[in-house]
Amino acid sequence: MSLFLRSSRPLLLGVTLLLSQLAPAQAAEPATVLNLSASAQRELPNDQLNATLYIQERQPQAAQLADKLNRALNRAKADAAGYPKVTISSGNYNSWPSYDKNGKINGWQGRADIRLHSRDFTAAAELIAQLQKYMLLEGVQFSVADSTRKATEQTLIPEAIALLQHQATAAGKALGKPQQQVRELTIGESQPNMPPLMMRAKAMTADAVAEVTTPEWQPGKSTIQLNVSGRIELQ
Repeated sequence: MSLFLRSSRPLLLGVTLLLSQLAPAQAAEPATVLNLSASAQRELPNDQLNATLYIQERQPQAAQLADKLNRALNRAKADAAGYPKVTISSGNYNSWPSYDKNGKINGWQGRADIRLHSRDFTAAAELIAQLQKYMLLEGVQFSVADSTRKATEQTLIPEAIALLQHQATAAGKALGKPQQQVRELTIGESQPNMPPLMMRAKAMTADAVAEVTTPEWQPGKSTIQLNVSGRIELQ
């Protein structure tokens, strides 16, 4: 009679290996996910000017009104030609009837705007003073030019991200999870956190003065702020 004996050693070895593989997974702590945001700022001098001037007239006939407005716009365009660093563009152009007490049309009124854009404040001020001889100044706005803002963004992006990572490091230290991994990052567009300076001039007729003194402006500063937000995983 012969006996067959089978060793249980391979089976025990397989169980041991399986348990050793499962142990780290069972012991691993779940990751902590943080939703953080940060921002970086930079104060910059306003380097761009935008101005709006207009003429408003009243005439008995619509054709006379149109002629009056068009002549003023053509004159403004001719005056602006002497200032190549100032860009002029057409704005709103509107006309409407006026009525007497009986509801009948007794004339026509109209308004035409022009807009000036420049980074040369001296040239713009001289042109505006010249145009104010026959037009009215609605307002002057100072702001940071788009090209300046975009260049500033390139320096603010790494600063804002560094601040975001600093927050994650501080949180990880407090939680005992020093390792961090950025899972998602959103970079917002930079925006001034204060409104651009707006200056308005008191309206006066074109015949009020023979000459208009060139204004001396203080364009001021704007603060550009770039925001970032992200999801960071701590382990």
